[in-house]
Amino acid sequence: MKKIVVGIFTVFLLSSCLWDEETQTKHLTKDFNLGWWSEPRYRALFKNSDSTKYGGAVLIPETVFAVGFNDNIIIAKQHPNKQEEISARLFNRDSTGYYRLSNPADTVYIWSGDSIFRKNGHWYHISNGWNPPDSLFPYKKKTNYYIIDISDSNKNTWNSKERVYKYTTESDFKEGRKNLGVPDDLKFNFLDRELE
Repeated sequence: MKKIVVGIFTVFLLSSCLWDEETQTKHLTKDFNLGWWSEPRYRALFKNSDSTKYGGAVLIPETVFAVGFNDNIIIAKQHPNKQEEISARLFNRDSTGYYRLSNPADTVYIWSGDSIFRKNGHWYHISNGWNPPDSLFPYKKKTNYYIIDISDSNKNTWNSKERVYKYTTESDFKEGRKNLGVPDDLKFNFLDRELE
């Protein structure tokens, strides 16, 4: 009996290792890495002094799909995670105990059997889950552009809030390149053409 219990416990422990999500890290330069777990759509840009470890301070959240860099600048393209944004709006419980719909159009994403009702002039639902389409993460209809000034990154005073510039249009990004003195020969390398 003891051998059976030990055998079942061992199989359980070994099988739980199979469910761990694999993490990957790609070192760019200095203390800056791309990291993701499970699949490339989770790729984010981190500041981490250990170039071999996943994680650190997130400078650009998922999904980073193109980067370019030198010793002073990192440029990146990213598709946002609209699934996270919609989830935050859908599952915003208020004092009534129900989920208030700040955007009633979001109801297209909730389960068809969910109860939707109006109370005190606001729309609510009782969550029975949701099934978001894959097109929301990454949301390829939107591209954000980033410039990160890493020229002072080795100093203790380096502050990402002052050094990470986000642009929501390509024309603003091009203007930002000029204003920050990003060299013309610094180009994007696409990490995954499927995410482009």
